[in-house]
Amino acid sequence: MSLLKSTVAIVALTLALAQPGKADARANAPGQGRPTAFDQLAEQLESGEISAGSDAQMAKLLARIRTLVPAGDAKRLLRYQYLYCLFGMDGEPARAVSVAADGIEASSRLGYPQAEANFHYCRGDYRQVLTTPRDALPDYQAGIAIARRLGDLRLLGDGLSNRGNVQSLIGEPGLALVDFLQAQRDYQDAGETVDAQLNLLNIATAYRRIGQMPKARQYMEQSLDYARQRHDVSQQIAAEEQMGFLELESSHQPQALRHFEQAIAMARPLDQQEALGSAYLGEAQAFNLSAHPRQALASLTLAQAAFDRVHDRSNIDMIALQAGEAHAALGLYAQAEAEYDKAALSLGPSGNLRYLSELLGARARTEQALGQLPQAVVDLRHDIAVREALDRNAERYNTMLMSYQFDSARQDQEERRIREESAMQGRQLLALQRVRRWQSLAIVLAGLLLLGLLGLAWRQWRNSRRLHSLAMTDPLTGIANRRRIEQMMARAMEAAGESGDRLSVVIFDIDHFKRINDIHGHAVGDIVLVRLVAACSAMLRPLDQLGRMGGEEFLLILPETPLETGRRVAERLRECARRVALDDIAPELVVTISLGVAQQAYPGQPMEALLEHADRAMYRAKAAGRDRVELAGPLPLPDPVRAGQQAVLP
Repeated sequence: MSLLKSTVAIVALTLALAQPGKADARANAPGQGRPTAFDQLAEQLESGEISAGSDAQMAKLLARIRTLVPAGDAKRLLRYQYLYCLFGMDGEPARAVSVAADGIEASSRLGYPQAEANFHYCRGDYRQVLTTPRDALPDYQAGIAIARRLGDLRLLGDGLSNRGNVQSLIGEPGLALVDFLQAQRDYQDAGETVDAQLNLLNIATAYRRIGQMPKARQYMEQSLDYARQRHDVSQQIAAEEQMGFLELESSHQPQALRHFEQAIAMARPLDQQEALGSAYLGEAQAFNLSAHPRQALASLTLAQAAFDRVHDRSNIDMIALQAGEAHAALGLYAQAEAEYDKAALSLGPSGNLRYLSELLGARARTEQALGQLPQAVVDLRHDIAVREALDRNAERYNTMLMSYQFDSARQDQEERRIREESAMQGRQLLALQRVRRWQSLAIVLAGLLLLGLLGLAWRQWRNSRRLHSLAMTDPLTGIANRRRIEQMMARAMEAAGESGDRLSVVIFDIDHFKRINDIHGHAVGDIVLVRLVAACSAMLRPLDQLGRMGGEEFLLILPETPLETGRRVAERLRECARRVALDDIAPELVVTISLGVAQQAYPGQPMEALLEHADRAMYRAKAAGRDRVELAGPLPLPDPVRAGQQAVLP
């Protein structure tokens, strides 16, 4: 294709993408032709453009939508049914799960994937109410997979925010934050302004749960302001409750109580029982922290009654924990111990380490008061282990968030580059059109000839760059090949020698890779290599360099890195390899790697010696049972170095 034709094609695509209308709304419309009154009202409810303040108002809205379903239109009837499932079945969790299951089957049979995904979301919502939030994850995963296959950004954003809420509740706020941030990008890219604004509260809650209070407060205030502007009382209630929990965790109990009281005052007239239960539970926590245990017990009684009215069993553990703390404050240690044991039945399996730590500490204090010192020691030791796990999770969340932010920044930069190139090419096209309109045929022909020559030169340059890139890149994994990574290592060692910085290298390969190829085939082996490289690359800094030495062997260069830090990086890579997801191609397949780590010993050290040193360490790891990291011992220094003629690297 000529340069002129390429320019015209790109501009035409840009103009097509800029046409008004939402792709997601078109995708969700079940019928053909112009949207009906049903489609318009259903779309407004689904996108959050309209909302109902109370269950009674929502029931009227859904009844109105039902009357607009055209007779005999099976797809629009399914759309109404999933809207009813999502918005009209509060207080009927068991029936909602059954309705959603029937809807999933009907949607699959009718070939209506958007409805199928939404029924999965509905079933997940009510499963976590009936049992625990973790039980909702399979349905949210199924809906997300459908949305990704369709390329439906709003549907994908809904699934990610649902999954993020569960991860946040079960004690994985770092994973939740990544889901919420990606959902925000999807909503914005889809033009779903309302969903993006409502999602701010999810982001705020995740920041609160990982301890970044200033960011949490900023997002919560934005969410509360937006809810007030829209007169969205339900969102205001949710924001007030989250502000209350934020103040609780900031040790501002009076302010927390004011937020919970405000949420209760707004939720009570609307008969929003789940919101009332959550607000009363937060109020009880504030009373306990303020040394008012009797008021805490009164609030817990109200919370339990509200949850019972909608058959919500997901807060049994937290109610029991707060009741235990209130009874302990009153000196009723036997009752407190019974409440703590009840809370442990749910908190242990839930995996929420933050609440489990609170429970263990409180129970240990009660056991000490009852003279049960051995049991108190056991709980305290368990609490120490849980707190250490929380610290490790915090480090993991920070790494995860930094990685996501880096990838997002890189994606934004690439999108800006594409937009700028498209705009520049559009301006070039307009300039060419003006020349064609006003100049003579001879000038136009000369210009076309010049464009042809430029296009030829550009293609030659592009082909040259592509060939050079191919010569330096591993074609399967996309990382540096052996030739390229050895060049990088030589330069890195030279730079470290000049600056005095420490440099470490890691050599690793996949354990029993031949067995993987023999059992599952070389195609699966290739996928293993590609996914392992992608997972490992996501864990590295921009200045680190990863290359494939051949087969299943890889070399990692770590500038400005001492040996011990290199060992920690290698351990993270080893754990990362075990988590590479391969169930879709080879169920039960788990990949492990063996790694050897070595540090440059002195300026001018031969690259081959350093590589051999790391390689020997890797083979020690294999000999010791594989799936482990081994450090290379100190290298013997050559005579000039021992004589002090060269400086040994620190």
